[in-house]
Amino acid sequence: MAVNRPAKPTDESLELRHQAEEQVRLKKTRAQTPPSREEALRLVHELQVHQLELQMQNAQLAQARDELEAANIDLEAFNYTLAHDLRQHLMTINGYCQLIQDLSVAERAEKSQEYLEDIYQSTLSMSRLIDTLLEFSSVANGEVRRQSIDLSAIAEAVVAELTHMADTPRYTFHIARGILVDADPDLLRVVLDNLIGNACKYSGNRDGVVIEFGATSAYGKQACFVRDNGPGFDMALAGKLFLPFQRLPGTKVEGHGIGLATVERIVKRHGGRVWAESEKSKGATFFFTLD
Repeated sequence: MAVNRPAKPTDESLELRHQAEEQVRLKKTRAQTPPSREEALRLVHELQVHQLELQMQNAQLAQARDELEAANIDLEAFNYTLAHDLRQHLMTINGYCQLIQDLSVAERAEKSQEYLEDIYQSTLSMSRLIDTLLEFSSVANGEVRRQSIDLSAIAEAVVAELTHMADTPRYTFHIARGILVDADPDLLRVVLDNLIGNACKYSGNRDGVVIEFGATSAYGKQACFVRDNGPGFDMALAGKLFLPFQRLPGTKVEGHGIGLATVERIVKRHGGRVWAESEKSKGATFFFTLD
């Protein structure tokens, strides 16, 4: 019976095996040999770059998360406005139209004009609300154009306009001079319009109203503020102040509850934050920072 014997290795196969063994030996040697100073510095630099990239990615994810949360809040508020405020006006219009249809010929001459006036006022309210929604959307999504601006001068312009519109000079304004910021002048005008305007509106019919615009230091940054000696509010309700289309219980001032939400959106788009401090019957102060 024939016996199969292993073939003798050829010179070529011996050379290949020798090369493979040499590569394994070199890898083991490199693994055991500590890297040179240059190689160690290169590895440390690569690690630092990798860590920075991870930090940037985490920051981008956090920003995207915050933007998504804000968008969800806005969407919920928008849905509420559509379901409640706009629907209410539509129901008013619908109801008066049905009343007009049910009137007799004799009654129409007497009642139709009155009902039509109420219908017209409802359409105006709907139009104003739609404008408010569009304005809020443009503030939240428009481009921020930063430049060095004199915020004190903008506050003085706001005060001049409010003073011109007021029936009586019931307000005393104190505007600190020389408050400079790097921000979008149009958007910061909206911020001061709302904060100073609210201080006037919520003072009611009180006399001796004092409204102050100034700057202080908070969280290691310059913090601008608008302070008044008005009725103030319960700090337990402060969480609702900056929610769109939300109004504090007992508020009788006309509006859609969008002013402070707009302020917060603008401040956040500048990398800052806004908050309020108050005590019932002792006024309120609204602070904001800009990055």
